[in-house]
Amino acid sequence: MQTSLSELLINEHNVILEAGKLIDANNKLWETDPAAYNELVSYLVNFFSEYGDEFHHQKEEEILFPAINKANEVVGASIVSELIEHHEDFRDLIQRIRNTLSQQDYVSTQKYLETYMQSLKDHIAAENDELFPMADDLLSPDEIDKLYYRCIDKDEELGVERKKEFENNINKFKRNEAV
Repeated sequence: MQTSLSELLINEHNVILEAGKLIDANNKLWETDPAAYNELVSYLVNFFSEYGDEFHHQKEEEILFPAINKANEVVGASIVSELIEHHEDFRDLIQRIRNTLSQQDYVSTQKYLETYMQSLKDHIAAENDELFPMADDLLSPDEIDKLYYRCIDKDEELGVERKKEFENNINKFKRNEAV
């Protein structure tokens, strides 16, 4: 059975994956409309930095991962350290995307975006299929509820309206398939 905590984090993953679909859908847009490509990628970089990293990864790093480590240090340490390393790699890739985009090196930008998204898909699959079920088994229902409400508090701290704005914009982009 999926807990409220897992459901929250998986729903955020689904929004992130929807944003990722825009990368392939707009591949080579720079050839016909460089301004539109630049606008889309700038938005996606901002989305992945704010929504993906601040709203989502910070919940994992500050709330979920410490609870898993506390519940089972041996299991938690290996999985958690690997996932934190992935988060750091994602931050580095976002910086590379920013740099190549600012240089209007769209071929490299697209390559980094595709690498970012493929790595992120693998990361999300590991969390959805392994980490979250493990957390649901390791932690008591009471602990899970406390973690869930801490995540809700984190959203409040960062700005629920901003989070909803990102989710709504990704849905709009999805309906339009391009900028």
